[in-house]
Amino acid sequence: MTGARTLVLLAAAGLMACATGGKLRGNAAVIRSDIEKARASGAQHCTPKDLALAEAHLDFGVSDIDRGDGSSASRNLGLAEAYVRRSLELSRTCGPAQVTIRAPKEQPKEPPKEAAPVPRKPVIIAQADADGDGVPDAEDRCPAQPGPRESGGCPEVKDSDGDAIPDDIDRCPLDPEDLDGFQDDDGCPDPDDDGDGIVDKLDACPNTPGPVENRGCPVMDRDGDGLADNLDRCPDQAGPKENTGCPDADADHDGVVDRLDRCPDDPGLPPDGCPKKYKLVEIKKDRIVIKQQVHFASARYKVLPDSYKLLDEVALVLRDYPAMRVSVEGHTDSVGAEAMNMKLSQARAEDVKGYLVRKGIAEERLEAIGFGPTKPIASNKTEPGRTLNRRTEFRIVSVE
Repeated sequence: MTGARTLVLLAAAGLMACATGGKLRGNAAVIRSDIEKARASGAQHCTPKDLALAEAHLDFGVSDIDRGDGSSASRNLGLAEAYVRRSLELSRTCGPAQVTIRAPKEQPKEPPKEAAPVPRKPVIIAQADADGDGVPDAEDRCPAQPGPRESGGCPEVKDSDGDAIPDDIDRCPLDPEDLDGFQDDDGCPDPDDDGDGIVDKLDACPNTPGPVENRGCPVMDRDGDGLADNLDRCPDQAGPKENTGCPDADADHDGVVDRLDRCPDDPGLPPDGCPKKYKLVEIKKDRIVIKQQVHFASARYKVLPDSYKLLDEVALVLRDYPAMRVSVEGHTDSVGAEAMNMKLSQARAEDVKGYLVRKGIAEERLEAIGFGPTKPIASNKTEPGRTLNRRTEFRIVSVE
């Protein structure tokens, strides 16, 4: 059983090599002739299974050739040849031997001579040649089809374009296959393997489609922002197409990108990014500017009622900007002891913070710091200067 399997594999490999040479139909004819020989040798009685398998695989192989499936045709014809050869070998010892003997002409009888024996002529065995091609059937691989001795008595297969693919299965019989590793078994040249409209000899990426402007190679998008690298000003950072592929900046951190922000240096609200207009306060990039001072009683820390309206508007700003965090900072003039002024400015900042919390602003959004006289904005030698230095400021810590 192992020997038969080895025989099948060797025969299949041999036939596949032949198919590559473009002689599939010729091989099919040879196999059909061998099947007829096996049948004549009595194979249908001795090895019926092998004979039936040879005929079945031959039919399959011919159908594959008709469909242009050279690979499948080679496989089926290889199996058919293996089975018919096995059938021929086994039927030699089982079928009746057929010998054609030409009888000699009868000679005139002579009187018998006692001393001399009667002469006999030799038996002549004629060599059959069914297709008349000059190749005896015993040596003819295609005994029913005439062909030259050079091809084993089989018809020569035509290959007009010389690409080793026979014309009968060559989809382009007048144009040789270019053998570039792409669809090399159809017999047609493939000048543009990837189908991108750029012939392979000019295509920098012949197996991957790409545009002409990129020499036939695919356009890359390293940052995955939907904009090709060759058009992306920031190919390694994702950004919108409207900003040529670069990330949007937001200088004032108000959530409105600079290209859409009419006030890019001052935090504002959508859609234009400009600050909302208030009567008593104004929003700048780094602080909420108040248009009047927060009033306290002299040397006291409690906010006077005339400043409630001002602080209500500061609370409104914080509600309009729910992500904003603010530092409430208290300052004094230099009159009196510095330690006392530091304590007073801290208490005043804490009281302003407490007022805002009572107006609904989350305490974690606010911090209170007293600087006393350490950060003057005017001279403490004059009353107008000291008045300016006694102040409360609202510094923006963040807006996001």
